[in-house]
Amino acid sequence: MMSDGVRKLILVGAGVLVLLLAVGAALLPLAETTHAREMVGQLLLAAGIVELLSVIGRRLHRPSAVVAAAATALAGVRLVFGPPANFFAILNVVILCQIVRSAALAFAAWRTHDRFQSWLIFSAAIDFVLAICLLAGLPVTYLVVGVFGPTPQIIATFAWVLALTFVATGVLLFAAAKHEARSRTPV
Repeated sequence: MMSDGVRKLILVGAGVLVLLLAVGAALLPLAETTHAREMVGQLLLAAGIVELLSVIGRRLHRPSAVVAAAATALAGVRLVFGPPANFFAILNVVILCQIVRSAALAFAAWRTHDRFQSWLIFSAAIDFVLAICLLAGLPVTYLVVGVFGPTPQIIATFAWVLALTFVATGVLLFAAAKHEARSRTPV
């Protein structure tokens, strides 16, 4: 049986790694690359793997955490190892990932009634709002291009979306670490 200290260490470590990926995603527009699809996919895959590994440290909300992490990892696998895709195919993959994550986290929030519920709602809301923004065509690209200058459309569109979702995930992992240490029974 894993001690609370080890659980907390796993979750905090995963949170730190995901936040580092958020920084990498936010700085993605600075990279000069012709492999934007692969870079976005690599970030998603890495975050999904870290999040899947963090499930080892969880007693609570494991199924929902696995679904959210798997959605991220599978989106990354599709973009890294799948056939070349145009901008709209990549957009659909990322939107689907955000919606699945949001639904999994909202389900976990619905099943709990303690202080952790607000963190689950926060993370689910971030993912949902980002999916809606992408779906609605919110011109995130203009903001990124305004700050970083000419940038490939894929990078300009997804860099800060990924950064925001990774920040929400990292914060959720920190909250989960604190919550897991207090809880003794699975939900």
